Amino acid sequence: MKKMTILFSLLFAFSCGNKNNNDSYDTKDLGDFSAYIDAKNMQIFAKKEVSDLFLNNVGKSYESMFRDGSTINQSMRSHYLSTTKDEYVFQRVGLQNMENNPNFDAGTPPKPYDENATDYIWEIKDGGKEQIGEVVEHLLHTVTNVILYLAYPNEWDFNKSSSALSEAMQEAIDKGIYNIYSYDELKNDKEAYHKILTQEYAYWLILAEWDYFIIAGKKMDGMSGNEEFTIGTSSEISSQLPLGHKLYKDYVEKILSIPNSETILTLFPIK
Repeated sequence: MKKMTILFSLLFAFSCGNKNNNDSYDTKDLGDFSAYIDAKNMQIFAKKEVSDLFLNNVGKSYESMFRDGSTINQSMRSHYLSTTKDEYVFQRVGLQNMENNPNFDAGTPPKPYDENATDYIWEIKDGGKEQIGEVVEHLLHTVTNVILYLAYPNEWDFNKSSSALSEAMQEAIDKGIYNIYSYDELKNDKEAYHKILTQEYAYWLILAEWDYFIIAGKKMDGMSGNEEFTIGTSSEISSQLPLGHKLYKDYVEKILSIPNSETILTLFPIK
């Protein structure tokens, strides 16, 4: 499932477009999509098969990452939100397995949304932890590989080996914590390869810092993490990955808050 999702996301690997808050669309103007919502300056477009409830809950999940707290730097959060708006960042939502249809069209959103997006979030039939993992993972892909990349291009440049992101990722690889072998088949496309590696690393890093591995169904028996990212708690990140912990503290923690787990579990119960 994970590998299929990563390979599918390569279709959008270089999508790196949100609606101006003064814009509005009639449904007939949504092109390949049938509905949309705006969540914290990010436009979320849904295919017609997606339920209204799921679309709204994706938006609520994203908004839950923006509670106020003592670690939030309001200037950095403002910059993040204005970048989302000014660069027209968007997210797409579809129904599970529609990507397996040979006639599936990823869809083109209305102008001025164009390039600044990454992979889809799929609505999953059974809900529960698998759905939570799907939503949180792909929202964080958009957060890190699109918005933070656009807001802080030097520090979050996936193609620059000296960027804070790349150096933190290499630390995890060198220590055997981040296993990247499953992505070897992508090496022929250097830019896509680095983009996917950093995208997945940043997701695992944040998930561990949030102590969300269990909630998102990503913890394997016998370890706090899993076979791809072996540690899954904030205390382990702090003690074992100082560069990763610094990256999180310097950027993510100053912009996003840890979403309330009870809220997330309520939004996506087992069906």
